[in-house]
Amino acid sequence: MQDEIETSEEGGLTLRVSTPESYRSMATRRFPLLLVLSEGVKESLDAGQHVARLHRDGILPEMIVASVDGDPSSIDPASVVRKLAAEFRLLDSSRARWICGAGHRAIIALCATLYHPDLFGAAACLSSSFEGAEGAPPLHSRMLRELEDRAALPEKARVYFDYGTVGLDECYEPYHRELGAILRTKGWEDDREFRIARIEGGTHDLSSWRDRIGPALKWLATH
Repeated sequence: MQDEIETSEEGGLTLRVSTPESYRSMATRRFPLLLVLSEGVKESLDAGQHVARLHRDGILPEMIVASVDGDPSSIDPASVVRKLAAEFRLLDSSRARWICGAGHRAIIALCATLYHPDLFGAAACLSSSFEGAEGAPPLHSRMLRELEDRAALPEKARVYFDYGTVGLDECYEPYHRELGAILRTKGWEDDREFRIARIEGGTHDLSSWRDRIGPALKWLATH
């Protein structure tokens, strides 16, 4: 069970933090973090509920779950996690600091893991919108081309990607095929550093993402 203990607003962003019950009773213990890039209280991925369930099943440790929502262009995950580290008892290891998002926020989560490997060790990227706001096809996707141009990828990162087979998500398969080819070329291996899951019946909406975040977190926990 998670206890919501703080809500704050800064620069147009809203940050909500939930802690496990033992956070209060174990005053010196430090905890891993899951940072969720959300789209408001009503648009939550319900990640805290999945974390609690996976903890009960012995798959995840107790975690602090923080969600940040607002204009995606204003979200700087590195600044958010530094703020959290200054105010909460977080484990220092980047492997104990995860980030997740869906759609365009999935790309923000991926970039946080690639560009700040000292802060984030794992990411769950649901329905990753590699086409960008401009709707670029796979061979012209800015994010995929930036990924291709990188000299190296973080050695100890783990990233889970998925896409559905219905509606907008159906269009994402070629982007993820290109993604997998690039990651393998850079030395990452399937089911070691990354996984790309094709979700039958998955759609580009909150209800589908809520069903998919649990398996994503479970994969990160077991790889």
